[in-house]
Amino acid sequence: MFRFALVSFLCFPGIVAAATVPFPDTEGTWFRYRESIAALQERGILEGYPDGTFRPKQTLNRAELLKIIFKGRSDVVPVQRRCFSDVNPDAWYAPYVCAAQRRGIVQGYSGGVFRPEQPVNTAEAVKMMLLAYGRQIDEPDGEHWYVPYTASLDETGILARSSYLPWSPLSRERAADLLYRVLRYDEDRTLLSRSAGCGTAYAAAPGTLQVQGRQRTYELNVPKQYQIDMPAPLILAFHGRTNSAAQVRAYYGLDRAASDAFIAYPAAMQHDTGTYHWSDPGDRAGELRDIAYFDALVEDMANRYCIDLDRIFVAGHSLGGWFANSVACIRGDVVRASASVGGSSVITECAGPSAALIAHNPNDRMASFTASELTRDLRLEVNACPADASPAQLRSLQCVQYVPCSAGNPVLWCPHEQDYDPRGNYYPHTWPTDFGDTIARFFASLD
Repeated sequence: MFRFALVSFLCFPGIVAAATVPFPDTEGTWFRYRESIAALQERGILEGYPDGTFRPKQTLNRAELLKIIFKGRSDVVPVQRRCFSDVNPDAWYAPYVCAAQRRGIVQGYSGGVFRPEQPVNTAEAVKMMLLAYGRQIDEPDGEHWYVPYTASLDETGILARSSYLPWSPLSRERAADLLYRVLRYDEDRTLLSRSAGCGTAYAAAPGTLQVQGRQRTYELNVPKQYQIDMPAPLILAFHGRTNSAAQVRAYYGLDRAASDAFIAYPAAMQHDTGTYHWSDPGDRAGELRDIAYFDALVEDMANRYCIDLDRIFVAGHSLGGWFANSVACIRGDVVRASASVGGSSVITECAGPSAALIAHNPNDRMASFTASELTRDLRLEVNACPADASPAQLRSLQCVQYVPCSAGNPVLWCPHEQDYDPRGNYYPHTWPTDFGDTIARFFASLD
């Protein structure tokens, strides 16, 4: 059985059926980030650029971060003297930097400098925000000084430690999300991992969705013991080039193995030839067409049902495996883990770490085994995993696992040897026996 945390949260008020678009260039931004940006804009904490844009992917610097922290926390007073040698009292950021210095939030670097224009990383941002909000945290010496800060967010449920690398640069959209999470918890103990649909009376999803002017369809498994106030995991299972959503639902085995999870089976677009596709020719890596479908389907599910947004998973076979792995990279900051058979992925800069279970038969001639190895290597790098692996037995599969990885995002690599399909035909591209159960166990093992 698929397990999920039986935790009671406060409801998140004010969420409408679709997140508003506070700036035109945030239309393709993850819906929860858009909600945070819109809420902070309404409070006067965030603003865009003179051209009307927000530039969500742009990296934030140290001075910019302190400005939004203090605009969310309290007023600051003008400064008359330098608090750091590289902070001019007339600079727009001087009041915020000097307020942080007075309150012990920042100490600067050797030589009495602050480096206001230096990009801020996630660990630094977490520390500044928590100290600004009065957290008393003992900081250890050494390179892992950030652990008590990130652990505080994880333990309270404000932000899952699995969703980011501490040393990664902080984008404007993620800074907005982080600050709004801290604000909401500080104000009324609201946790944004609980979806807007929690507490909503149960009503069956329609199985259709409008995405970029097109009607898309999906099949859905609702947990047998679903309760409207208990957050449940969500799995999106993608089909391949030649099999439909209904066909893979029949052989993946996830409805039985992960019966406590919502499982959506989206339908891909179909060519005139009858084959399916999750992207358009010429799509740039990181900007695949059906990322918008993934986003819209998760948002719709989150508004209809009580979903644990820290436990979003993706899975797939063949081209569906390629898309699942690609989603787990492009949306690595929100996808907890992926599982694939005979599928590679786009090779691009990932948004964050995500645990991975990758199975591929070396004899497979329908999908490149080498491409799957590249996907494995990409995930090892993104997840900050060790180079050496140890044996792991997963049901009928002989695998290796790479642990420990940063933030508990392991990578399991399974070069399986099942050459025959259930009918006895030679088919190394097959879905391995009991792999649905293997996926469910893997997903359930992740905190």
